[in-house]
Amino acid sequence: MSLLARLSLRSRLLIALVSIGLLLFVLGGLAVLKIAQGVATQLLVQTAQREARLLATTLTEPLILKDYSTVEQLMGREVANAEANAVRFAGDGVEIEALDQPAALRRPAWFAALLGLAPAHAEEAIIVGGRDYGRLSVTIAPGFVEERLWRLVGIGLLIAGGAMILLALATHVILRANFAALEAIRASARRRAAGELSSRVELPKHAPPELVETAQVLNRARDQLQQKLDELATEKERWRITLASVGDGVVVTDADGDVAFMNPVAERLTGWTLDEARGKPIETVMPLVHEDTRAPQANPARLALRSGETQAMANHTLLIARDGRETPVHDSAAVVPSVAHDTPGELSGAVLVFRDDSERRALLRELRLMAFHDPLTGLPNRRALVGRIERALRQVGEEGRSHVFCYIDLDQFKLVNDTCGHAAGDALLVEIVGLMKNAVPAPDAHGGERSLLARIGGDEFGLLLFDCSLDDAVATAKRLVELITTHGFRYEARQFHIGASVGVAALEPGMGVDAVLGHADTACYHAKDQGRGRVEVHSAAHAGIRALDEEMQWVARFDESLAARRFRLYRQRIAPLAAKNGGEHYEILLRVLDAEGVAGPPGRVLSAVERFGYAHLLDRWVFDALLDYLARHPEDHARYAINLSGGTLSQTEFLAHVQQRLAATKIAPTRLLFEITETAAIHHLAEARHLIATLSSLGCRFCLDDFGSGLSSFAYLKQLPVSVLKIDGGFVRALHEEANDYVIVNAIAQIGRDLSLEVVAEWVENQEIYDRLAEIGVEYVQGYFIHRPEPLPE
Repeated sequence: MSLLARLSLRSRLLIALVSIGLLLFVLGGLAVLKIAQGVATQLLVQTAQREARLLATTLTEPLILKDYSTVEQLMGREVANAEANAVRFAGDGVEIEALDQPAALRRPAWFAALLGLAPAHAEEAIIVGGRDYGRLSVTIAPGFVEERLWRLVGIGLLIAGGAMILLALATHVILRANFAALEAIRASARRRAAGELSSRVELPKHAPPELVETAQVLNRARDQLQQKLDELATEKERWRITLASVGDGVVVTDADGDVAFMNPVAERLTGWTLDEARGKPIETVMPLVHEDTRAPQANPARLALRSGETQAMANHTLLIARDGRETPVHDSAAVVPSVAHDTPGELSGAVLVFRDDSERRALLRELRLMAFHDPLTGLPNRRALVGRIERALRQVGEEGRSHVFCYIDLDQFKLVNDTCGHAAGDALLVEIVGLMKNAVPAPDAHGGERSLLARIGGDEFGLLLFDCSLDDAVATAKRLVELITTHGFRYEARQFHIGASVGVAALEPGMGVDAVLGHADTACYHAKDQGRGRVEVHSAAHAGIRALDEEMQWVARFDESLAARRFRLYRQRIAPLAAKNGGEHYEILLRVLDAEGVAGPPGRVLSAVERFGYAHLLDRWVFDALLDYLARHPEDHARYAINLSGGTLSQTEFLAHVQQRLAATKIAPTRLLFEITETAAIHHLAEARHLIATLSSLGCRFCLDDFGSGLSSFAYLKQLPVSVLKIDGGFVRALHEEANDYVIVNAIAQIGRDLSLEVVAEWVENQEIYDRLAEIGVEYVQGYFIHRPEPLPE
């Protein structure tokens, strides 16, 4: 620590004042010295000139008389009595010189050297009556001037020194009197630094107003600080009680990752008390492992402290409690930045919030099972089948294996549903699945993959046979048809016999899933056309397959059908279960005119245009027709939902067309809701996300249709920014009778509420279904019980 840092403010001021005084004294002395040199030099010259004139006047008469002895005497008296040190005369061949003996001087030699004065010389010519008698020279030494100046300097030094001493004493007294208040502030600051935060500043009387004001500010700051401390203590207690009462576990660590606080829930889940856990590393108190691999997992609090960012726990994480209990947990950790002003950007710790995830994971497992399996039969659903076909196609192309796919469609199944209800149909499906499972060939003794039987939807099934020839596949399909045809189904007092039609398609290199399903589906259609109960193999050369060209021809005449106005737009109301002010809401439905001009469901027309890639044209026509209607009927303020196919999602031209038409017709985009199915989105996910993002920015809304069906995936809720969920009607139509359907619909509705999505239930056919949906809390309903489809009013 430097000497200056140890000096008090008063000492610094004294030193500064003395230093300034000395500096002024030195500078003043130098200035006086300079002036004295000039004055002394001038004085010496003037004295020499005066003495020379006077002596010349005195010597004039003796010189005229040539009395040189008198001249010498007068010159000697001059150097003895006057300031002259040397006098010389030269004239008429005579030279006379008189010198004075140097006298002892009291001034110091250094002072004479500092003045630097030189002797002064003066000459005077002695001329009388025009005759020049000679020249007189007088030299004056500076000694007498130096003596006088030295006496003056001595007197000045005494006066200046005394003045400086008096000034220092006066300054010291004044500073001491005025610094008493400052010392009081300093003493109060030291007490506060020692922890006495309640200490106040007390100033002596007659303190300067500046320090009085400073003390008042410090005292007010002390009062405010005390108030903040009281508030912080109250807030700390409030948060302690809050954290103790929340249902999640909360653990707070310090900057080193050691436990600083735990609430009771965290104590219960970890098996550690706060006193036992305090100061221990978070990994010791909360060891985490992967529930499948048992590999240790990094603690999110530690990761947050390292990265400085919020961290979430990895999926499938288990918490190993102190007593060995294993609890599935889900959590997140956030860092706590330091609030100290001298440590900006540093962290003071982390907060870890976690909860028992057992119930949620059980629900997710159940939902995952439903996403890949049919809840009625337990078979893999269409989504699982599609994924397995994709892998099988890669095997065919890469490993030289041969696989065959069979498309199985039950015949006359609708008769059972219509006559005995859906419960009977479901029971029949369960029996038929049991028959088919027993007839599906098992892997041979050399191993291999087990054949995959899946429910595609409704009364349609798919059978994927691995490492199977086409002939063996046809034999298996015929055996299935025979078992189903000969099986008698009894429900209550009624007996039913149904059949099955099967389309068979071989998996070939270069094919896609759509081609496999399309070939088998086409063959199955042909089998039905041939009288049902048959097995048909897809072959481009097959006469029956060629008959399907008619559908292609129909698609080729698609533009002609539009021009002939064979399509009509219908609408069906979507009603809120509770009173809302959102106005009327309809879904646009398509109807096709037959040869007699009677409107009916599009049926195979839609299937054909979908199959052959013309669905986007039909979707564009529906969109244009609706906008034309709205432009012609400004009195209609309802909102309308339009269904989009998968082919439309992949058409970039459709997006540009929608933007252009909305701008041209000035129809508010907020009145339009586009419905897309997961089946359509799964193959066009990137395009669907782009379409939704672009149109949503304009104000359009999107609905995920048929949610919960065979291709449903909760992952799409994260990837597709939709605002509406429409529950698949297959779960709604028997809601009042099937407990499983009730649970599924309730789960989907709850997910919709948690994600702030509107939920619509379709196929509401009676009062019982309506009441159950109201009990669940579904927001909107649609079906024949609410409103039968009607043509758009013209």
